Amino acid sequence: MSKDLVTYYGQTELIDKLVDKYGAYLEQLTRETKLLFRITLSTYVLMQQEYTASEYSISAALEDALCELVIPDSIPQDLYDICSQLEGLTVDEAESILDALQHQIRWGNARVLVSQ
Repeated sequence: MSKDLVTYYGQTELIDKLVDKYGAYLEQLTRETKLLFRITLSTYVLMQQEYTASEYSISAALEDALCELVIPDSIPQDLYDICSQLEGLTVDEAESILDALQHQIRWGNARVLVSQ
């Protein structure tokens, strides 16, 4: 099993839709989008301690996490599309995607390549 896959522990139907659109390794997303997606998912997971998915959506996490950090006009459209597609995401699904993103950003297809 490749360690760049979207999830290590199996994929749900919701995550399968993400993979269908962006690739098994989310290779169609840029490093920047993956970093922003990771921030959004982390905010979503944190807020699920106080709210349910129906009370606090992943789109709300996107707005809360990123509109204060970056100029809203510079948030990639792909990230808005992903969040719209992932409405109803569970904490377990979010954590699985976070694991995969962390690996991709540090070791996989979204790592910073340092020239020697």
